[in-house]
Amino acid sequence: MKQLLIINRKIMIAGGAWFPLAVFTIQLLLKDMLHIYDYYPSADVPMHFIGGMAIAFFVSRSFQLLPREAVKRSRIVLLELLLIGSLTITAAVFWEFAEFALDQLAGSNIQVSLANTMKDLAMGIFGASFLILLRAKELRIGKNELQEISYEWIQGQTA
Repeated sequence: MKQLLIINRKIMIAGGAWFPLAVFTIQLLLKDMLHIYDYYPSADVPMHFIGGMAIAFFVSRSFQLLPREAVKRSRIVLLELLLIGSLTITAAVFWEFAEFALDQLAGSNIQVSLANTMKDLAMGIFGASFLILLRAKELRIGKNELQEISYEWIQGQTA
């Protein structure tokens, strides 16, 4: 039990799970207590952008905790940026699936329209893209590293 608490604490603090949890909590507060979406429906747009950033941050922080000794830095950087994007987009899609399921099962109207759903997905992707750009700048991935990866990939040397 103590080991489980240690792992959960590491995921929450060092792994960055606090950020998506905070965004979700704020979203519930805005929706259920302050009814902000009734007065300002467009408040949903920045929440999806921030949610995309939060999930991307969580994926990035979790990835940074993995052992790195056996893999070249250029591979680690590329893999991290690809995983941030792909896992965040996957989370955004599953979030929209959950909203759809809730609308169908509970008779709610969270997904106001198809356009609203597409906008929500786009904001999540933009949030992830913003964090990917920040992380790429922080990692200082350079042209030479990208050329090295591209050359080896064309030669069939990287998996």
